[in-house]
Amino acid sequence: MVDRFKDPGMHLYDFADHYLVECPDCNRCATITTNKEETFNLFKKKTFLCRYCGKFEENAGNHDLWLSGTCNGNTLWAYNLEHLEFIEKYVKAKLRESNKDDERGYYNQGLFSRLPKWIKDKSNREDILKTIKKLRNTVKSGSV
Repeated sequence: MVDRFKDPGMHLYDFADHYLVECPDCNRCATITTNKEETFNLFKKKTFLCRYCGKFEENAGNHDLWLSGTCNGNTLWAYNLEHLEFIEKYVKAKLRESNKDDERGYYNQGLFSRLPKWIKDKSNREDILKTIKKLRNTVKSGSV
């Protein structure tokens, strides 16, 4: 059976309810969460928590993403493990299908159509999958 990825019509904001980030105090993997009841992601209240050193911040500012690494001279990044899994499923797929609906036709506003060309290039597949595995393992260990 051919690995298939069908565009679920998701946006980057669909993954923006929590972020894995680097703790500025202990340099380990921490989490920023947002209030799920708030509707507009850009202005959601963000809460920072590091499970290693206990650092806590309400209304957290910017922090470096944890799931970020260099791959073929480009930066591969993801907000969280769900976002990373979305990218992995896309990259693994030999058949990638766009969504078409009756009202809009082909939909190109979602994350599927907005991925960079180097991620879409099948010649980068193995390197991207290795980088994804490496990034996933850093979450398990809590450190780079």
